[in-house]
Amino acid sequence: MKYVIANWKMNMDAKDLADWVGPFSRYYKKIKKDWKKRKIPEEKWPKIILCPSLVFVPAVCEISQKMGVETGVQDVSPFDRGPHTGETGAFQIKGFCRYAIIGHSERQEPVEVVARKRDVCLREGITPIICFVNPADLIKLYKEGCVMAWEDPQNISVNGVYRAEDPAKISAITDEIRKIIPPEAALIYGGSVNEKNASSISKINGLNGVLVGNASLDSEIFAAIIRYYVQD
Repeated sequence: MKYVIANWKMNMDAKDLADWVGPFSRYYKKIKKDWKKRKIPEEKWPKIILCPSLVFVPAVCEISQKMGVETGVQDVSPFDRGPHTGETGAFQIKGFCRYAIIGHSERQEPVEVVARKRDVCLREGITPIICFVNPADLIKLYKEGCVMAWEDPQNISVNGVYRAEDPAKISAITDEIRKIIPPEAALIYGGSVNEKNASSISKINGLNGVLVGNASLDSEIFAAIIRYYVQD
């Protein structure tokens, strides 16, 4: 399975969302039409996951179902239900979606906190998309049923500018990670992915997709990235 995940972070308001959905729906319909024309079976299509701010999750969930894509959240509480003001529990999220990004480098959370979020998600049937920078942390973070997302520390949150386009480096880190996690584990890459570097990243052995930040705010660019992740 290949994954193309949009992390919109705290960027879209209701108007932005409406402006994004219409064009993307048209682009994605054309992409699927092309895949069907090429007789590519649906099980080889990438899984597309849209992760909006929490307030828009119900709306995006409804829209996603119509388009044939998935919805995820950008974070989840490490706690079960209880007196945790301002937190959103996995048991609440599962009514809308089945994916949650956790451990994103911007949040600078301890590995132990991320592991607690992972376990809460797994108990509630939510697939955690676990972000990590240091491969050594995988010993504590990886569990079966998770999607692991390596974030390149040189390319996190740099406004879509890929400062060190070096597939050889990404490939080397991927090989290192693959020595730690099982071969069947889903491993994706995050770090200023855009329409210019997505093609080279898609060719790296051992990677199962990408976590797209800034570039996913443009529906046309996001659609262009998706095209690279169908399995011929």
